[in-house]
Amino acid sequence: MANSKCNENYIREAAYYLWQNAGCPMGQDEKFWSMAVEQMSSCACTKSACKKSTTTAKKTASTAKKTASKSSK
Repeated sequence: MANSKCNENYIREAAYYLWQNAGCPMGQDEKFWSMAVEQMSSCACTKSACKKSTTTAKKTASTAKKTASKSSK
């Protein structure tokens, strides 16, 4: 049971960063949740693999945000 809760938290976090990276479009919650589930299942979803995946998503979102900020100046 704890493992499914752990996986749900990783999926939630990954979906959030995928959504951010896409520019925060409204009304597409299910799309980003599905993308995160697919991403998690393709990484054999161990705790360390999911943690690595969400860390990568965070870095990607951060880089995209910085690039967008520089472009708008």
